[in-house]
Parts: sequence; structure tokens; C-alpha cells
Amino acid sequence: MVGASPQNTARATTALSIFFVLFATCTEVGADLRYEVVRDVIDGDTIILQSGERVRLAGINTPELRRDEQLHEPLAKEASSTLLDLIGGQLVGLEEAEDPLDHYGRTLAYLYNSAGQSLQRQLLLKGLASVIAISPNLRHLDEYISAERTARANNQGMWTIDYYRASSISMIKPTAGYTFVYGRVQRVELTEKWFVFALTKKFVVLIPRQDWNRHFDYKPCSLDRARIAVRGWVSMTGKRYRLVINHPFMLERCGHEPIRLCPNSQARSVSSSQGQDACV
Repeated sequence: MVGASPQNTARATTALSIFFVLFATCTEVGADLRYEVVRDVIDGDTIILQSGERVRLAGINTPELRRDEQLHEPLAKEASSTLLDLIGGQLVGLEEAEDPLDHYGRTLAYLYNSAGQSLQRQLLLKGLASVIAISPNLRHLDEYISAERTARANNQGMWTIDYYRASSISMIKPTAGYTFVYGRVQRVELTEKWFVFALTKKFVVLIPRQDWNRHFDYKPCSLDRARIAVRGWVSMTGKRYRLVINHPFMLERCGHEPIRLCPNSQARSVSSSQGQDACV
């Protein structure tokens, strides 16, 4: 945890009027901001306000800081220290996300510093974060995707490290947490509430039917036997690993533009017609 000193907090509080002026003239800021003093930076995507409110930066995920320092993900410390530097005077503007609370009770928000810079966008441009799309929190998705694409093109941060390359489902043992993975869909199952895409007998991608109908522009059975790459959080239920998503950005069809996670050898189109009869 990186803390803000009492001296910095005091200086930040007295600078509030200047902060308002900067925000009024900047171009990156969204509407309906509230202005808060930052007490602590927990990691690259989580802060604590002076009031004690915990805030999670919406729309991105940064490398994980773990209890055991030896288990920190690559660039986790850099993401945390960069966020602290971006905050600068300890004052931030918060634009609450469309769905403003996560399941931990943290506020989800788009954050801006006193220079009017989007903190999410700056972390993405430096390759210290990846984009996540969780409906309905999609207000700045296009902006964030563009920033991630720029970081990739410029070989920034995590996009130069093998640890963050998508792993083949056949080569890894899934563990709980955020990951990039690719493989061939072995089976598609359509239930009343879920569309289930099995990459192996023990690893499935789940998409709520209502979210598929709202956001996806192709038929679920078109993924049967197709190669895909997915980003998101893996959890375990019983003896099966599951990765739940609700927006098409999180699922890449190898062979369909834009290519982000699919390795080059998997990027060509793969016919899925042979598997249509198995889509149930």
C-alpha cells in the first residue's frame, strides 16, 4: 500500500479551487464529476479516499500485487507507483460508472487527475493495464481500446512480456484470477440462462443469454469448433473452471479483425460448419 502523507493531503486540499479550474478547461473529462482527496493507493487500479471509500478504476485491470511479494505479477509495482504519480497532488475527479458498485462494495469510477488526464487511459498507454468490458460500464470503452491498441503498437509494458501473452488452454493449468487464454471451442450448449462454450471438459466460457442477445452480432453456434481467445477472471465451481463474460470485446474470434490476443498461427479463419450439429 502506498500512502499519501498528511503534508501532501493538506496541500492537496488547499489546491482544490485550482483543481476545479483545470477540470473545467480539460478535454478528457466526462460529465458529473465529484472531487475527492486520495488517502492511499492500494495497487494499480484501486485507491482509498480520505473518507475511507474504496474506489476501483472501471474499465481496466492492472497486474496483481499479492500478499507475498515474491508472487507479485510482473509490472504490478510499476502500475501502483505510476498511479500514485499520476494522482500527483492527491486530488482526483470521480465520474461514477453506470453500475457504480462491484461485488466487493467498492465504488466503480472513471478517474481524472488535476491535469484533467484520464488515469485509466494513461495506464493503458503505458502498457500497465489491459481493457475490460463489463456491461453496463462501457462509457469509455472505445477510448480505452484505442489506448491499449496504441500501447501494443508501441511495445509498451505488459505487451512485451511473455507472461501476458495469451496461453493455449491445452498448455496451461488454469488458476483463479485474471487471465488471457485461447483454444478451440469443443462444444456449445445453449441453456435458458447461459450460453456455454467448452474449451475442454474442465474449462468453459459462460455468457448470459440476455447479454449475448444485447451485445453480440453473430450466432453462438458459429463458435462451435472455432478458435477463440478470451480475457477475464477464472473461477472454479466444483471440478470445472469457468470464465464469465458479458461483452464481445472480451471474446476474440481468431481470424476476425481486430486481432488482439490470438497468436499469429491461430489468426486465420477456421470453418465451424463441421460442428454445427453439436451445438445444442
